[in-house]
Amino acid sequence: MALTMVICGLIAPVPAAATDQQDAATAVVEALISDVEALLEVKDASMDDRRSAITALLDAHFAMDTIAAFSTGPYWRAATPEERDEYKRVFREVLVSTILGNFDQLYGLEYTAGKATPKGDRFVVVSGIFADTTGARPQVAVNWRVITRKGKPIKLFDIEIENLSLLVTQQQENVAVIRKNKGRFSALIDVIRDRIPAQ
Repeated sequence: MALTMVICGLIAPVPAAATDQQDAATAVVEALISDVEALLEVKDASMDDRRSAITALLDAHFAMDTIAAFSTGPYWRAATPEERDEYKRVFREVLVSTILGNFDQLYGLEYTAGKATPKGDRFVVVSGIFADTTGARPQVAVNWRVITRKGKPIKLFDIEIENLSLLVTQQQENVAVIRKNKGRFSALIDVIRDRIPAQ
């Protein structure tokens, strides 16, 4: 899967700090794409090896703790430390299993990077397009929301597919589960845990 950079001209000058953030955010996305490409090249990898590689990829490029907290909305603050730890564990397991189950769909895709747009001083959104080199599937527009807060690691926070936020969608589903169960955070953990496939 080839990686093609599209250089986008800017109409107005951008402050140096913003440019640094944009460059750093773009580099994070490029590193993720490069790691995914490398993983795709290992066609004879075992399921365990691929699972380990996907887990390492998430830890390296995504702000997993921040994502987990955001995905539960206002209920994160009410959760006990033990509930938070268990939620992060099962959330990660389900995410890894979901990626693992759909990983073969990435074969034949080519990623073209677009522009990076600052969103205040905390985020940069990096746009891009996935296209099927065989033409069998329509191209998909993607936005990568990257945390660029000063003094914090620059990592991916959310992915928008055709302007639909995967993280916001997850948060809405999680909040609905908790509310349905009278505010019990543990109920969400049970639901997420049940989604972990047997290994």
